[in-house]
Amino acid sequence: MTDLIINGLIEFTWVGYVIYTLIVTHITIVAITLYLHRGVCHSAIEIKPILAHFFRFWLWLTTSMRTADWVAIHRKHHAKVETADDPHSPAHYGIGQVLLRGADLYHEEKGNSETIQKYSQNCPNDWIEQYVYTGKNNLGILLLFILNILFFGVVGIIIWSIQMMWTPIFAAGGINGAGHYWGYRNFNTSDDSTNLGPIGIIIGGEELHNNHHAFPTAAKFSLKPWEFDIGWMYIRIFSLLGQIKVKRLAVKTVVDNPNLDLDSKVGYDLLKSKLTVITNYTSEVLKPILKIEIKNAKYDIKKMLKMSTETLSRQPSRISDNDIDRLKLIFKECATLKTVYDLKNKLYDILYSRNIKHENFIQTLNEWCEEASSKGIDSLQVFSNSLKGYKVV
Repeated sequence: MTDLIINGLIEFTWVGYVIYTLIVTHITIVAITLYLHRGVCHSAIEIKPILAHFFRFWLWLTTSMRTADWVAIHRKHHAKVETADDPHSPAHYGIGQVLLRGADLYHEEKGNSETIQKYSQNCPNDWIEQYVYTGKNNLGILLLFILNILFFGVVGIIIWSIQMMWTPIFAAGGINGAGHYWGYRNFNTSDDSTNLGPIGIIIGGEELHNNHHAFPTAAKFSLKPWEFDIGWMYIRIFSLLGQIKVKRLAVKTVVDNPNLDLDSKVGYDLLKSKLTVITNYTSEVLKPILKIEIKNAKYDIKKMLKMSTETLSRQPSRISDNDIDRLKLIFKECATLKTVYDLKNKLYDILYSRNIKHENFIQTLNEWCEEASSKGIDSLQVFSNSLKGYKVV
């Protein structure tokens, strides 16, 4: 009996224990990204009952998280991103707090009944959810603890501890913290989301967090040829097995030969791809002008320009008072940069306005193109003309 408790039923080499631990923690990450995140929360995929029940059981066994809690908190994050109401924003709490206390912030928000009630629509509420996964949600991790000791003895306690820490460290702290602080951005979203790297494996593809915030309801997170989303690989495999149906993908936009006029069809395509339009404006107009201004500016202005690279890409509502003061000083010396910056904000307001009728939208957009073309800035003229060639494919 003592030998069973110490060594368990199964003995591996240390390499075997490491491989086993990596496999079971990876299954947990896959369950979170496919079932909780892309499936229930954003309805990007439809998961058939057999696979869905496996994911629900596995999450109960390895995390004790209720589907409704996780989904509600994540939906609130998207709805209130980077504000004081965001459950885990580094912009509000600070990066250190989110990295170290990500799981605590999750549990604090879980106690907010208003959040759970408001944002947990369409979550499973069947018998097993009510009486097992919710009613006895801590029984799962206790059962896992017992099973780990039974199979692996004392080593099983270490494996169990790693399983308990894996999600809080990599998901709660890593994505919610680092995914809004470090990395690169493909899209000028209205938040601070970043891609931690182009290869998404360790956290199931969630590393591509800026891509996700750009297209929250898209099943595939890798949007550039050099990016890899292992979660999408699993979706394709389960799709072939008939267990997953893809419902939504990111809007794909091409810029074709411009039409003579910016008509209603082009207008609809621009609305569908408005984030891509603003991102392209930043890369094709704003940043090239900024580069020229930095090259020609005096030392003090040059320094401020370099400090303001990210600030210029943001919308005014996401800029601090100190940054606003710095931009005012810059614009006194850099008139061309001010012109393209103001036109970027004006284009954003047109594309994101909810109070404009479609016919007025087309007219306003044409007026913007005429104004942009009249400024005598080559890159601006080229971009305004290219708007007439945007197509969603």
